[in-house]
Amino acid sequence: MKLKQKYSAGLAIVYNKKVLLLHTTGRGPKKSYGIPKGGLDSGEENLEAALRETYEECGIKVPAKMVNKTEHTFVVTSRKYKYNKVVTYFIVEVKDLKEIGLKGPDIPKGQLQLKEVDVAGFYDYREAMDLIMQSQAPVITALINNGLI
Repeated sequence: MKLKQKYSAGLAIVYNKKVLLLHTTGRGPKKSYGIPKGGLDSGEENLEAALRETYEECGIKVPAKMVNKTEHTFVVTSRKYKYNKVVTYFIVEVKDLKEIGLKGPDIPKGQLQLKEVDVAGFYDYREAMDLIMQSQAPVITALINNGLI
């Protein structure tokens, strides 16, 4: 079976030893969260896509200067939908939520792209490992290994 190759980009946003995770609309409560991410538009660079998708999905505008430009990746393979997706993500350390336009750690529902995301918030590593999709668990592991969460 030939799998279609896809590419996606996102941000692992860390604040106060917690990571921002989004719940995928229509999925169950566990193992259905992930970092903000999405597909690359034609001619778009990974960082551009990561910033755009984060804003589209959860209304958070991250200044490019805050992003650690080191690229990290994980791969998602879906035999059901016949694709192999390489996801590039960047780490963002936030000292003050005002830097990304938030008043507090809860993301207002009105900012969410509800057809894709119905809940968004910051979670510590134990909650994150419980909630995150299996394919994205390497993101949490990398954040733990770097002492960020």
